[in-house]
This record gives sequence, C-alpha cells and structure tokens, in this order.
Amino acid sequence: MEGSEIVTVAQMRAIESAAIGSGVTSGLNLMTRAGRAVAGQIRLRWPRPGRAVVLCGPGANGGDGFVAARALSQAGWRVDVLGAAPRPGSDAAA
Repeated sequence: MEGSEIVTVAQMRAIESAAIGSGVTSGLNLMTRAGRAVAGQIRLRWPRPGRAVVLCGPGANGGDGFVAARALSQAGWRVDVLGAAPRPGSDAAA
C-alpha cells in the first residue's frame, strides 16, 4: 500500500457521512464501489477464477462483502457467502 493514505475509522465515517450528506453519493453507491474494488484486487492477485469464501457481518462492511461475492461470482468464481442477514433498513439490506 505504498503511497496510500491511511485514515482512522472515525475519520472515514466522517468522510463518508459528509459525502452522503452533501448528496454527492449514497451509502449504497459507496458500498458497491468498495465491494467491486475488493473483487478487483482479488482478481488481480488471482487472475484465474477459483473458489472464495466471503464472511459478511450485518453492517455496511458486510454489504461490501456481498457485493464482492457477487462480482467474483459473475467473473466465474465459485463463491460461498457466510454471514448474518443485513440489518433491516441498512444500505447492506438493499
């Protein structure tokens, strides 16, 4: 991660909240972009489709995992998803 900027959890929450509050983006859009980015990095590391197990919690990070799992599956990977159901009303539930 050379050259990458690192922020704290609190800073990231503030950044996301400001972006969503300004109307520039939505929580669902951020989640979709994050999940696709994760899947993209996995596919760069392992270019040939294989098998993946994705663990997803009930919050937004779990939603990122569901998006990543779907993207990998669409790319020909065999994917198993293990985790909790998203919290009702959360972006992950969408």
